[in-house]
Amino acid sequence: MEQTIRRYRSDWDLARCGQLENGIYRSRWYPGLRPGMEWLRLSLAVSGPVFVRVYAADDPAPGSVYEMEPALERAASDLLLYGVKGLSLCFTVEPGDALVSYELTFPGLSIDSALPAVMQGDDTLRKLLGIYQSLYMDVNRELARFPERLSPRGPDPLPELHRWLGASSWMGLGLPEREMLAAAVELNRLRGTKKGLRLLVRLVTGQSCEIAEQFQWEEGIRSAQEREDCKRLYGGGQSGVTLLFPAGTPAEKLSVLKSVLDDFIPLGVPYTVVRREEAAAMDGHSYLDGGAEISDPPPAELDGPEDGEWILE
Repeated sequence: MEQTIRRYRSDWDLARCGQLENGIYRSRWYPGLRPGMEWLRLSLAVSGPVFVRVYAADDPAPGSVYEMEPALERAASDLLLYGVKGLSLCFTVEPGDALVSYELTFPGLSIDSALPAVMQGDDTLRKLLGIYQSLYMDVNRELARFPERLSPRGPDPLPELHRWLGASSWMGLGLPEREMLAAAVELNRLRGTKKGLRLLVRLVTGQSCEIAEQFQWEEGIRSAQEREDCKRLYGGGQSGVTLLFPAGTPAEKLSVLKSVLDDFIPLGVPYTVVRREEAAAMDGHSYLDGGAEISDPPPAELDGPEDGEWILE
């Protein structure tokens, strides 16, 4: 038995679904399935209070909507249309500029078609069943929106989504929560890797950093002085990972980063967060860069020609 719920949804451009006349929006005539068909529901998205009139007829004359008696009129944005019967349906919204979008719903069969014949045609019973059918439609609408709520960037994400994504330990630490949740799956997959560490740093601080491991700078250094200089730069020379940040990195962002780094550094590997300062260690040699110039110092005061003749005693 066909029980499909059918829908008409407005276009993003309401002018393609009707017209605005004297501040009143009038929809086009929407065709149903059969003469005398009972409609189901009209749901409006509005920006303020509105007054709605609904018209239904089996054979409406073009342009005659304002001469007809409305089948339903109400100051509401969600209307149950049980008792509104006709092959075609049209509605008006006043004020028309408050209407944003709408959805018109009707059943494939009459709502009481599955009842025993003795119970069919009872208007009171049909309206009662219609209320339950409307509630059922609301539940289905929420179920249809469920995939959208799994997205942290959606308009209404699940309130406990961070628990689903394994990000509970990151919440409430001052992190950019939506960005962190959106990247939670990738962060967990790359946990303990240099790529995952770079992603975490970019999300928390908004910039990149240099990641140095001890073997990268220790193996090729023979000079004891240079080794000591590198130990000072990379945080004492302990075996582990050093994160080097530019000098202008805010201290509060580094503090937040340190609060979550333990979850992303391999267990047992020490790490150091270093912010570069405007200074550097140098050895006993210094060289001029290409194109550098050395200018002659200004002449001494005693050598100036304008001072005349000096006699030393």
